Amino acid sequence: MTSIAAISPLTNRKAARPLPLSVFLQLQTLLKKSIFSRKLYDEISTKVLASSATVDTNLYFICYFTLLLSSVLNNKPKIRKFLREQRYNFMNLINKVTLLFGTDLKQSSNKSVKGLFEEPQVAELNEKEGAKEVPSNLAVHLKAISSYISDIRIFNRLTDSIKYMPWIIDEYSAFISPASAVPKLDRFVNLFQSINCLVLELLENAGWLTEHNWVGTNDNDYWCLETYVWCSRVWAAYVIIEILELIRRTPFSKWDKNWRILLFKQAIQIPLVVHWSMYEGCLSPFWVGVCGSGASWFDFKNLWGSIDLS
Repeated sequence: MTSIAAISPLTNRKAARPLPLSVFLQLQTLLKKSIFSRKLYDEISTKVLASSATVDTNLYFICYFTLLLSSVLNNKPKIRKFLREQRYNFMNLINKVTLLFGTDLKQSSNKSVKGLFEEPQVAELNEKEGAKEVPSNLAVHLKAISSYISDIRIFNRLTDSIKYMPWIIDEYSAFISPASAVPKLDRFVNLFQSINCLVLELLENAGWLTEHNWVGTNDNDYWCLETYVWCSRVWAAYVIIEILELIRRTPFSKWDKNWRILLFKQAIQIPLVVHWSMYEGCLSPFWVGVCGSGASWFDFKNLWGSIDLS
């Protein structure tokens, strides 16, 4: 009589090997230094959540990065099409080079190589026949998160105009001081930039208050759009001046990595300020997400990089 064990398919399978003890010990050590560590939460509380500035550093990156992810999920067919076109163009360029040596990659017997030369239109048709594109629910949620965080950031800046006043007063005192060793042009730019920030914040505040009907005008929608657009134009002036001053005030010998990062963070905001300065805009959500994420990434990385778990 044949036993059940003899005919059971489970007997033909190899028993799963238990994980080595060293893996469990490493995992335990990692958990003790992370989510089970009191120091982790102390570090986050003191370095990330302690001030409105550090909180905004996090929200800045998360706001634009979630918008970028949402756009990527909503535009997967377009992104795939773009990548196929670039691959097709690149492979044709490579083939032109190999033809000079007597080799035609398009005539290769290797199916993988020949597949790289598939025309983008054909690949797109094959993809559409293979599967129907389904809208991404995750993209909807990510975009909602981005929009809500953007609203929170502006709300948290409603009192920033008060914080700018000491800066303006100090810059004005330095500007009119006859004993100051700082060149007059530098002092003027510093004063102008401080006033620029105050005007920017007041316009942004007015835009937010009219948008949410905290104040009443004869046409809140009109004044909301106008104030946001002019806020962005003032912001554009600030960014452009910052870039020019970074170049003018820094000797070429000091154009090091930190200087290049500062310049990059300002320069990548130029498409954003142009976009927000126009009534209809000029960027897709994807590029808004790219520029915003790029501008906020280094501060976000440095903030979390300062967390000490040793």
